[in-house]
Amino acid sequence: MEREEVSIVIPVRDRETLVGRTLDSVAAQTWRPLHLIVVDNNSADASVRKVSEWAGARASDTGLRVTQLQETRPGASAARNRGLEAVTGRYVIFFDSDDEMMPGLVERAMARVGDADIVYWKAELVGLDGRRSLKPFHTDSLLRRQFYNSMLATQVYMARADFIRSIGGWEERAAVWNDWELGVRIALASPHSVAVPEVLVRIHAQADSITGRRFRDRRGEWEKTIAMVDSRIAGHPQKQLMESMLDYRRVILAAHYRREGDREGARRLLAEALRRKGLSLRERIMLRLIYIYTAAGGRGAYYFWK
Repeated sequence: MEREEVSIVIPVRDRETLVGRTLDSVAAQTWRPLHLIVVDNNSADASVRKVSEWAGARASDTGLRVTQLQETRPGASAARNRGLEAVTGRYVIFFDSDDEMMPGLVERAMARVGDADIVYWKAELVGLDGRRSLKPFHTDSLLRRQFYNSMLATQVYMARADFIRSIGGWEERAAVWNDWELGVRIALASPHSVAVPEVLVRIHAQADSITGRRFRDRRGEWEKTIAMVDSRIAGHPQKQLMESMLDYRRVILAAHYRREGDREGARRLLAEALRRKGLSLRERIMLRLIYIYTAAGGRGAYYFWK
């Protein structure tokens, strides 16, 4: 039986020293046909040349179909949407230009996909200090886990391309947490999802990545993404539950501001979370305790919330 083509979309910006590792991990995939779509997003270094040289040396020998594109609109979401336009097969994986795929990733995903809309898997995290840990992974309540744990990070799932298009693709107005925002919309669409409980990617922290910066450095942008999600849930049957999960996310963000010395940002955001109508006295007390616990360095506070 003829195999389905799988597309891998990778946005690149100023990754000349790192992108080769990522591309090599794509070439090491055992699944074919494989369509690699690399979208440069205003690189100021030699990333475009590096990708071109890599494609010239490796694509034909490894049986990859490689497409190189340019997207001048700023932001990884714009680049990913540009790449999505070039996807001609049924399935797409979005990936980052500084991470690694395990050789069996696509093979494992395609073996499990069936008629599912998305297949997701485990990921290993490598910190700036080299320490390794596992990203939280759960198979229950995709909606809840996405709100609390960002289960559907960019690198941890394969989806039907038409499904991603049907929910609007990547939100280009979200400068931060754009994979969390898209993951919420995926979960709200109640997809048929399949979990693969294996570590299939390695995510490397970078000092210049969004996750490598202090939260206070982009104060206001995180709140905008939360507000976008808030607007998405209007009229939803589980709106009240999701509002409480957004309250939690605001409080956690406020706690990070406090830990980083941004007292004003912390105070303002905590007050925003606590003034939502419908919060009981108990809920207000719990949110304050979660704020204090997280600001002091505590983790996993969602266990104390709903």
